[in-house]
Amino acid sequence: MYKRDLDSLIEKNSLPKSILLYGECRYFIEYYAKKLSLIFGEEEDILKFYFDEYDFKSAKNFLSQASLFGNSNVLVIKTDKKIPKKELDSLISVCKRGDRSFFILEFYGEDQKAKDIAKSFSKKNEADFVRFFKPYLKEAVSLLYQRARELGIDIEPYALEHLYFLQNEEISLAMRELEKLSLINGKIGAKDIDRLVYGLGNVSIEDLIEKIFNKEDIKEALHQILEAGLHDEISIISSVQNYLSQLFMFHIYIKIYGKVDAKEITGFNMPQFIAQKRANLSIKITLQKYKEIFDHLLDTELKLKKSANIDKKSLLISSLIKIQTFL
Repeated sequence: MYKRDLDSLIEKNSLPKSILLYGECRYFIEYYAKKLSLIFGEEEDILKFYFDEYDFKSAKNFLSQASLFGNSNVLVIKTDKKIPKKELDSLISVCKRGDRSFFILEFYGEDQKAKDIAKSFSKKNEADFVRFFKPYLKEAVSLLYQRARELGIDIEPYALEHLYFLQNEEISLAMRELEKLSLINGKIGAKDIDRLVYGLGNVSIEDLIEKIFNKEDIKEALHQILEAGLHDEISIISSVQNYLSQLFMFHIYIKIYGKVDAKEITGFNMPQFIAQKRANLSIKITLQKYKEIFDHLLDTELKLKKSANIDKKSLLISSLIKIQTFL
C-alpha cells in the first residue's frame, strides 16, 4: 500500500500487527515508524534495534514475553540489510498470535530487496507493507512550513523551497536544518538560507537551473555543484524536472486566468519578482516544448539509472545543454 492507504488505516484504527516501511523518502519512513510505535504502545513498551544491533533471539523473546499489566510489546528494527526470511516469518507469526505484540521494520536498503522482504508481510499474517515515494514540491514545502511553525521559526515559504532544493530535495536533511535555524531570531528569507545553511561562496542548484532555462553557460556552475558533493547526476535531473513542473503550472494558470498568483499555483507565497520571473519564462515555452523537455528528462533519468559503465557527468552535461536547444 501507499502513504494515503496507511493514513486511512490509522484514521480507522485498523492497523496490521506487523508492518514494513520502505521507499524513496527516508523522512516518511522515520516519521511513520515513530508515529506507529506510539500508537501501538508507550515509550517504555518499545524495543529498538538499529542496523547491526539486531539480534533475532532477543527480538523474538521480547515479542513473546507476557506483560503483567497488559502493556504492549513493540519491536522496531531499522536496517538496510535483508533479515533472513525464516526470522522475519517467525517474528511476524509471534505478533499474529499475541494480542499486544507489534512489529515495525524500517528498511533503508535497495527497493528490490524490500520487495523480497515484503513477501513475508502478507495480510493473512495480519501484516502489510508501505512504499513511500518522494513528496511533490508543494507537499514538501507544506511539511517544512508546518515544522517551522512548530519550532517557532518566522520563515518565508519561498525560503523553505530554497532550503529544500539546497538539501538535495531530501526532506529529512531540510528538517534537520530547520532545527538549527530555530536558534535564529527574526524573519528568515532565502538570502539567510544561503548565508546560514549553504555558504555564499557556493553555487546552488537553483542557480544552475536558472542558467539552463536562461540559456546561459552551465558548465562551471555544474562542476561546482558536483564537486561540492551535495547533488549527484540523478538528483540534479530530478530538480530540473521539479522546476519545469512548476513552470508548467505557471503556464497553464496564466493561460486559464490571465494573471499570476504564486500562492494559487504553488500553494505558497514567493517574492513577487521571483514569481514574475518564473511566469515570464513559463509563457515562453510552448506546450509542445514542455512535452519534449519532459520526455528528454525522463529518458536521461532512465539512462542514468539503468546504464552501466557510462560517464554520468558527460551524459548529464550533454542532456542539460540539449534542454537549451528546446527553448
